[in-house]
Amino acid sequence: MEFDVPVKLALFLIAAGIALFAASYRIGRVAHNYRQRMENLLRLASRPLDPLELPAAAWPDLEGGGWTQLSWTGTWFGQPVVGSIQAHGSKPVRAVPLEFDLASGDEIRLKVSLIHAEQWGENRLFAEHLARVFVLLLETRLHARTEALSAALAARAQLSLYLQHDMRNQAQWVMWVADDFAACTDDVALLTAAQQLRENAKLARDRAERLIAALGRNPVVEQAGRIELHEAARQSARLAGIEPRIEGEAIAWIPASLLARALDNLFGNLASAWRDLGPVSPTLVLGAASDASSPSAQMDFMCPWPPGVPPIAAEKIFEPFASGRPSGLGLGLYQARKSLREAGGELKATSTPEGLRFHLIVPASSP
Repeated sequence: MEFDVPVKLALFLIAAGIALFAASYRIGRVAHNYRQRMENLLRLASRPLDPLELPAAAWPDLEGGGWTQLSWTGTWFGQPVVGSIQAHGSKPVRAVPLEFDLASGDEIRLKVSLIHAEQWGENRLFAEHLARVFVLLLETRLHARTEALSAALAARAQLSLYLQHDMRNQAQWVMWVADDFAACTDDVALLTAAQQLRENAKLARDRAERLIAALGRNPVVEQAGRIELHEAARQSARLAGIEPRIEGEAIAWIPASLLARALDNLFGNLASAWRDLGPVSPTLVLGAASDASSPSAQMDFMCPWPPGVPPIAAEKIFEPFASGRPSGLGLGLYQARKSLREAGGELKATSTPEGLRFHLIVPASSP
C-alpha cells in the first residue's frame, strides 16, 4: 500500500503531461491556422481596394477565425452607409459584440461591429487579433482616401490661384489695348495702336490657349526645353505694354509655360508702374548667373516706384495678397517667384528708396 501514492502521483503527472502536450499541440495548430489568416489579411494592404470593398475581401479569413457576423454603419461623404456580412448557416448568437468607432477627417464616420461564436478561449483570443488587424487596415485605407482628397483639393486650389491671376493678366491686357485705342486722336496714332495690337495678337492668343488648356480636365504636363531668354522676356514685356531695352543674351532650360507664367506675372504686375512713369523703357540685363549652384541664366532690372505709391516693405514683396495697389490681388510677384522655383530657378528682389531691384535665376540649357 505504501507504493500506491507514488504510483498514483506518477500516473497523475503522466496524464497531466499528456494533457498539456495535447493542449499545446492544439494551440500550436490553432496559432498556425490564425497566422496564415493574418498573413492573408496583411496582403490586402497591397491590393487597390476601395475602403468599402475591404470588409468583403477580408471576410473569408474573419469567418475562418470564428466570426459569425460583421456589420458597419455610418456616413460616407455626407451619405449614410450600412453593410453587413453573415456566416453561412450561422445561428443568431447572443453575445457582446466587439465594436470599433472609426473616423477620418470630417467626412467619414464608421462604426464596425463583429460577433464571434465563442465568448472566451484561445479561439476568441486569436480571432480578436484578426479583427484588430482588419480594423487597422480599414482605418489606414480611410485615412489614405481623405488624405488623397485633401491633396487633390489643395492642388486644385493652387491651380485655381494661378488661373485666377492668369485671367486677370489677360483682362488687364485687354484694358490696356482698349485704353491705347481710346487715346488715339488721329489716324496715325490709330494705325500705330493697330500695329501694336497685331504684333501682340499671337502672344495673346498663345496665352489664351494656355488658359483654355489649363482649365481642361487633363492639363498637359510640359517638359523643359531650350528657350532664348532674350526673346521670351521681350514677348512678355510687350504683352504688358512695355518695350524694354535688353542687354546681353542668355539661354534657359525650362518648361515654356512656367517661364511665360513667371514673366507674365512679373511684368504684368510692374507694367502699371512703368506706364504711369510715361515713356520710360526698363533695361533688362541678361547673362550667366554666377551665384547659382548649377548652370543658370540670370536677368536683372530695376522698377522705379510710381508717383504717389509708397515703397513696399522688403518682407512684403512676395507675400501673397499683400498688394501695393488698391485693385491688385497681391499674387503677381508671389506667382512669378513660385513658378520659377518650381522650375528650379529663383526670383529675388531688393527694396530701395528708388524702387524694386529684381534678380531672376533660370536653369540654363542642358548640354
